[in-house]
Amino acid sequence: MTFPVTLLNELASSAVVADAVHLALQAGVFEHLQQPRQPQQVATTLDWQAEKTAHLLELLWSVGLLTREHGLYQTTTETRTFFCRDGGHFIGDAWCFRLENFRRFGQQLATILPQPSDVFSEQHEYDAAWADAARRQIAQEQQALTATRACEIAATLVQFDRPATLLDMGGGPGLVSIALAQRYPQLRGMLNDLPLTAQVAQQNFVAAGIADRFSAVSAIPDEQRFDVIWCSSFLYFVADPAQMLARFFRLLNPGGVLISVHGEVPAQPQRAAQMLPAHLPLMMRGKHVTHEGEMRARLDTAGFDRVEHMPGTCVFPMSPLSVHLAFRSGGS
Repeated sequence: MTFPVTLLNELASSAVVADAVHLALQAGVFEHLQQPRQPQQVATTLDWQAEKTAHLLELLWSVGLLTREHGLYQTTTETRTFFCRDGGHFIGDAWCFRLENFRRFGQQLATILPQPSDVFSEQHEYDAAWADAARRQIAQEQQALTATRACEIAATLVQFDRPATLLDMGGGPGLVSIALAQRYPQLRGMLNDLPLTAQVAQQNFVAAGIADRFSAVSAIPDEQRFDVIWCSSFLYFVADPAQMLARFFRLLNPGGVLISVHGEVPAQPQRAAQMLPAHLPLMMRGKHVTHEGEMRARLDTAGFDRVEHMPGTCVFPMSPLSVHLAFRSGGS
């Protein structure tokens, strides 16, 4: 039987591909190849050896990041979009940050496994680091991927067809709020995150010209109510997700909807293999990553009158996430 051997070989060799892409990003290879060039030209520009440069470009071509024609290599349209700084949806820094974190986590597994699970702690101690991430890699991910997907989801909901109030829960730099505000001029909203991170979002709201409709806060006023709650990759970090979902239900106006976007471990192994590597660091730290079906059950228990699971696996910030729409009845 060759399957296990093939699998293990693919797992080992994928590390080479990841490091090659990381080097190409750091060296600006994809920018250099926005026009067709020979390996010798790239080597001269980067002060590399020509034959070895040709081998690297061939590897990048083999995984679909470059085209090759008559010995000339060029960055593909998709690669330029996400891996060139002028591509419109650059995520290169965020991808490198994620790769380095995954590599570090993998190397620490042997020391993590014997340790007792972390005692839950509030995230405030990480506010400065989270705010820095909000300015950089999280902002790249939201701009390139999450904001577009959020607008696609919003287009399916009647709540966005009329004046409405949005809560962007744990919204980081606020680019999802900005995209929705620009798409729906009748939308008003509030972003909630840690204090320093909320400051980053508020600065972005001012820069985007929506500060008259959107504000960023570190605490939600008790009397505030919303028509839509956007909650992406947030419930991992709360002490009691069930309690938080019940609070979301209370924060919604009748007729409102909670959009929950979180990773769930699928029951089918091939699908689980797409999701688990990105979420294993959270799971090993004792964060609340659910298995398939658990989020729907929690939403039912929280009191929502109807829960819908959007079909298919959605790729958000470079990891598969599940989208649940939870409705509170009573609106027109």
